[in-house]
Amino acid sequence: MQNTFKFIVIVLLLSVMSCQDSQKKVDLDFIYTNQGDVLNCEGLDTALLQEAFYSFENDLTTYYTPEKPIYSRAYSIFVSQALADRVNYSLMVSDHTKNVLAALKQDESLWTTNPDGSKVNFSHPIFECIGENIQDEPLKQTFNALIQTNSMSLRMFGQELRQKTFGMKDDKYLATYVAMELFYGKIYDKDFSIPETDDVYAPDTKVHNHTKDDGHNH
Repeated sequence: MQNTFKFIVIVLLLSVMSCQDSQKKVDLDFIYTNQGDVLNCEGLDTALLQEAFYSFENDLTTYYTPEKPIYSRAYSIFVSQALADRVNYSLMVSDHTKNVLAALKQDESLWTTNPDGSKVNFSHPIFECIGENIQDEPLKQTFNALIQTNSMSLRMFGQELRQKTFGMKDDKYLATYVAMELFYGKIYDKDFSIPETDDVYAPDTKVHNHTKDDGHNH
């Protein structure tokens, strides 16, 4: 009886310790707080999502246009490659972004597993806010229709999204969707200890939908 009691006590202690570890908050260093707000969503604390956006965009331009940030070009290449599963996230993703992802994962309401394998939970209020603020009207209508009917998927939305990459450099709501779906969602379960070296991941230098003004982010 005494041994049984000791065993129960040990199990309870281990359970409590495990629960405490799982609830331990990620100590994220916010490094983009001076960049300005890109999201204005009533009732939502968007500080972490904005940090996630800026970290994504920094990785985006560092990887695709390293000599000079050319946002429309970087978005065009990235979206095209992400839709074709040709992005080398191991090379693209910075250490800070990995820490941001760990912090994002703590908000379980942001994530689910959709039928197409997507990890993003489109029932989260941030996507309603995004839908209300997308600048391109036809794209906005499609986005909202898919969200409202619980039908959002890259199969349904990807082609139209691919055609509207130029505007992402100015439309930060649309760009935030891209960051969540095609970037953080894609690396959600990724094991970065396994390198990707296949040439199929090389940045596509044949994408040309930019102008002389592309170097400007806003």
